[in-house]
Amino acid sequence: VGEMARTTTAAAALLPRSVARSDGAEPNGRGKRSPPVDLKGFTDSGVLGPAARLGCALLILVGFALIALAPGLHRPKGKGLCPGSATGYALAVDLLANGPFSEEHWDYFVEADPTGGPTAYLNRSTAVEDGLILQGNGWTTLRTGKVQKGMRQSVRLQSRLAWKEFLLEFSYSQVPHGCGVWPALWLQCANESVCKPWPVNGEIDLLEYANEFYSKSSLHLGRDAKCILNHTMLSECGPFMDKNSMHYNCATDYFTFPPKYGCAPNRDDTWPAPKQLNARPSTLVAEWTQDAVKLWNFPYDDLPADLLAQSPEPRGWGPKYLWSYYPLAWSHCPSQSDLRPLNVILNIAFCGDWAGGDWTRVHDDGSAQSPWWWAKTHLLGQGVTCASLHGMAGRTNNREACNAFVLSDKADAMLSHDSRFNISSFRVYEKQRVHNTMDS
Repeated sequence: VGEMARTTTAAAALLPRSVARSDGAEPNGRGKRSPPVDLKGFTDSGVLGPAARLGCALLILVGFALIALAPGLHRPKGKGLCPGSATGYALAVDLLANGPFSEEHWDYFVEADPTGGPTAYLNRSTAVEDGLILQGNGWTTLRTGKVQKGMRQSVRLQSRLAWKEFLLEFSYSQVPHGCGVWPALWLQCANESVCKPWPVNGEIDLLEYANEFYSKSSLHLGRDAKCILNHTMLSECGPFMDKNSMHYNCATDYFTFPPKYGCAPNRDDTWPAPKQLNARPSTLVAEWTQDAVKLWNFPYDDLPADLLAQSPEPRGWGPKYLWSYYPLAWSHCPSQSDLRPLNVILNIAFCGDWAGGDWTRVHDDGSAQSPWWWAKTHLLGQGVTCASLHGMAGRTNNREACNAFVLSDKADAMLSHDSRFNISSFRVYEKQRVHNTMDS
């Protein structure tokens, strides 16, 4: 029952993002929008209508009966066989060296927010002067700032260098959260002189969420990409599911019908929400080889010794803390060759298509919810939302309500405390490749 409720909750969580937008547009996280999606059965606030509630209730009862009668429906736990890692890594660059987010390593994006939110991205000198970038003994903070000219200050960083097939280490003691906040750590082919239009040459989302929703990793390739991940390999590795509900198809096109959201093979027993992440500081590690992409999240009290020594050997790490796995070499993925060197990007946005569009969407923090919780929140409309916490400020449009809150004095204290990355390491390692080695 619990697994069925989790799967059903995940499916429901994917739908209302389109419902919550007053203009019906669906974001891709980078400022592009898809055509309106007609989701019949929902009210304007994103709550299921009476007929849809009855239908869903019957569906849930049938689902519970099937699970009770067919234990074989439960997803296998996997054997921990997750090949694709490399060996022989060496430190290539410390992205926090020579000053906090030095321009030696980082470019500062200062254009209008591509996601449509009230975000004013600052250059480095202004960000340091206004306290958005801080550094102490062993830590660096990236935070949001004050309201100025109808926008709230923030920072968007993009690494000057791009890498192909590398390992990224990102240690944090706090990640941003709260209503109206949309943070992300992601990889993208960002050099316009060599990269084709997004997302042909690839985007990999490592840590991304909005408001108090859970984070998931996704791989985005072009609309005509041929890349479907191997289901058998994923089940051999662990209990994975595609949290984009795309059957592990990595092609991405938000403007087609039905939309293509890219593939998101994440563990179905791990739903990392920001408050949960902050309760246990960890090190996020992403590895990209010619064979696979992997994403781990190691708690500080259980870090691999080789990673602590800055000589990571991920072939020996195992699947215990593996969040996401893309077995490219063992999949039908000829479009893997489209992946070009990727830049590292770190930013905190406000509202816009996702955090704003989902202002009235019920929070799913990733914790295991009971069937009664699911029915109460998604069928009866009694779940916690940003609108229930902070109101609509007299607006009927979700994005406008989000903007009004984020730009208000009421939001100052919350954002000052909660809307920040506290980082202790941010490193890139380059490697020697080991092809088609059955490691774990």
